[in-house]
Amino acid sequence: MFNKKTAFLSLAIAFYATSSFAHEYWLEPRIYTVEKDEEISGDLKNGQFFKGSAFSYIASQYEQFTITGPDGTKNVEGRDGDRPALSATPDAEGFYSVSYQGKFDKITFTDPEKLRHYAEYEGFRGVLERHAERGLPNTKFHEQYARCAKALFQVGTPNNNGRQDALTGLKFELVAEANPYTLTEQDALPVRLYWEGQPMADVQIRMFRINNELATIEIRTDEEGRAIFPLEGGGKYMLNAVHIFEGDDDPQTETAEWISYWASLSFGISTTDDVLQTRAQLKQ
Repeated sequence: MFNKKTAFLSLAIAFYATSSFAHEYWLEPRIYTVEKDEEISGDLKNGQFFKGSAFSYIASQYEQFTITGPDGTKNVEGRDGDRPALSATPDAEGFYSVSYQGKFDKITFTDPEKLRHYAEYEGFRGVLERHAERGLPNTKFHEQYARCAKALFQVGTPNNNGRQDALTGLKFELVAEANPYTLTEQDALPVRLYWEGQPMADVQIRMFRINNELATIEIRTDEEGRAIFPLEGGGKYMLNAVHIFEGDDDPQTETAEWISYWASLSFGISTTDDVLQTRAQLKQ
């Protein structure tokens, strides 16, 4: 079955905070369960351990920014500088997913230890060996990366008879195989990981859960790209996975030596907004 490792973060935070390559990127709902007369809203965030900086809506940075609900898919509209980056009026009650894919960014590795820390933290298998086999240097090589973030919302009363999560066109995508808003902390959420629309096996997915304290759990996908995450503890949740593959070995070209896509999935459960007192905080 699954290789499962649970860690309540303490000294690990100090260790991995030294690596700038362990930053997650996610779309965090401001309210997870929305009433029919409320907006769907959320922040694009970059950081570590479910804490980070929020970014404004900047259309030129997106390959895709869409909202999918019972009546289909449409683009998330906004003006450059809008914050939160996501603000949309739902057409009807039901289950919604909002999907974001950013354009490529590039980073340069200058510390020989960074790649090793990165590979260990994200659960990459064979990356260090392939790096050496390709004759690449330990410093001054590049990684080109893109972020694929998705958040799940419930408008109105949740049920299992309506729309469920599905592929939305992201290149690297996590899909919830149950509506989390019908679940409680006594349940578990099955998810499936896809690369270019096909299930992806043997990839580490890390779940971050926060409810006063932060906890994480890491599970690798099975041969069908699936993993099951316990929801014990309640609060808000974010899943994160990274797919890395070879780029160009020639340092004179524009293509980086490594290319990666980062997938995240944010959601709550039936008690999330009550636990976090989200509405009360927003009204202050």
